[in-house]
Amino acid sequence: MSARADARQRALFPPQQLAAGPSPVARLRALAAAGAPRVAQRATRADEDAEALEKLRAMAGALASRFGLRFTAVDAEADGVVQHYGICYADGRIRIRLRHATTGRLLKESSLVDTLCHELAHLKHFDHSLRFRRFHEKVLAEARRLGWYNPGPVPAAPREASLWENAR
Repeated sequence: MSARADARQRALFPPQQLAAGPSPVARLRALAAAGAPRVAQRATRADEDAEALEKLRAMAGALASRFGLRFTAVDAEADGVVQHYGICYADGRIRIRLRHATTGRLLKESSLVDTLCHELAHLKHFDHSLRFRRFHEKVLAEARRLGWYNPGPVPAAPREASLWENAR
């Protein structure tokens, strides 16, 4: 056996594993050029949007019947709309932005439910008056009771000090 053949047998790694492959940057460029992950990402995004809308529509139906409200549709807001999270039209259509304006990620479920409750409250009070805010809180409380709205702990009501407490 020759010295070269003997060295090959004693090598820890075969020569194929020692060859340098493409750099991470080159692999990323190849993936970007292929475009396959983006297509898969769009399908996932559409599936996420459809699932979120299905949940929101079911919640809207239950909350509307609980409070005697009527809506005609709950749809996703068009991509690129960043002026508002939701909008309610006089004919009962509700549109809700599902994705974050800058990251494009699906908004948290608690944000989506809060927006839905806000727009449902507009079906009764088409303004932002005190009556609207009180009704919005009732709708949110019902959503919380049903387990749909869970943003965190309920903030304690601020305690009003009596005029006579500080006199002591």
